[in-house]
Amino acid sequence: MPSYLFYQKVKEIFIVILISTAIFFCIDFFFGKKILDFLYTNNIILSPEKIISQAREIKEKEKSYRIKNEHFHHTLASNIRVQSRWGNSKPYLTCTDKFGFRISCIEKNNERKNNKNIVFIGDSFTEGIGLDYEKNFTSMFNNYSENNIINMGVTSYSPIIYLKKIQYFVQKGLDIDHVIVFIDISDIDDEANYYYECEDQNNVCMHSWHKQSNINSIKKKEENFLFPLYEKIRIETKNLKRKIKPKIYIYRKNYKRSMWTHVESTDEIKKGINNSIKHMISLHNFLKTKDISLSVAVYPQPGQIIYDSKNSKQVKIWKNFCENKCKHFINLFPPFFDEKPKLTSMQIIKKYYIKNDIHFNELGNKKIFNVLKNLDFN
Repeated sequence: MPSYLFYQKVKEIFIVILISTAIFFCIDFFFGKKILDFLYTNNIILSPEKIISQAREIKEKEKSYRIKNEHFHHTLASNIRVQSRWGNSKPYLTCTDKFGFRISCIEKNNERKNNKNIVFIGDSFTEGIGLDYEKNFTSMFNNYSENNIINMGVTSYSPIIYLKKIQYFVQKGLDIDHVIVFIDISDIDDEANYYYECEDQNNVCMHSWHKQSNINSIKKKEENFLFPLYEKIRIETKNLKRKIKPKIYIYRKNYKRSMWTHVESTDEIKKGINNSIKHMISLHNFLKTKDISLSVAVYPQPGQIIYDSKNSKQVKIWKNFCENKCKHFINLFPPFFDEKPKLTSMQIIKKYYIKNDIHFNELGNKKIFNVLKNLDFN
């Protein structure tokens, strides 16, 4: 094809695109809102109002059983059987006993035994968020052990809540023989920025600057856009791109909730570490007066797998804490880091963690259980 014919063809295509674009934006300017309203009314696509309504419904459902507690800030409601949602995970069941402790939704798995009562306490990892309870290491250990396993773990807990919650139930007469605290990486951030001891020194309070999520940010008022159809297409294209190739901020080196183990310590990090140790010392001292033994477990988040080492700051801190205080220091870093000669960091994460999430999947929970089952808690 002669060059002038080629350029003529390109020119024609460019003119067609230019005219089509102009027509689209004219239609969008004058009729875009009416077109979107038609699509929303006939449920062809979800309106921002319906998206917000669904988000509110999920949030309100969570709030119905994730409740405030005047002594240790928040907990799970008692005697519930509800369908839960977490991130992009499949819906799963959450069941609790009369104390609000998570239990299996399968009746036979909750039969009481006549041996020791061992408390597992931690945050969302210990609660088993994102999974049916049978896939969580606490439930696996309960099915394996001759002892009764009590799961006091709830999402967003940290050492000050471990202390206050255990004190509360012991003082209420709950019989406990041993406590295992599963210290999460994010506990340091919680202790530095979120929780503190109330003025009466009996309860847990939260700093007022704690940011609450605002689901109304889902929607920008479409009437403010000159070209609402274009804006809708732009947003949906961006959402589709995120689904195909999500930006997983939890895997970033500077992810605030986990970066403290592999960056230089700041005053904020030091505050979180000091508060954590202080409250864990108080827990140890309280348990000692009640003749209850203590163990501490640590485990890596994806950020540690990628940027940290097996001998993490998290390991060093709690190993040092456990000297002369703990029955067991349970170091769960090696089982994951020991796979590095065979697998890359991301391969380990994909194998043992929920997709695009910080929490362990069933296989990751099983790896933890396989360590626990070899320990003597008698």
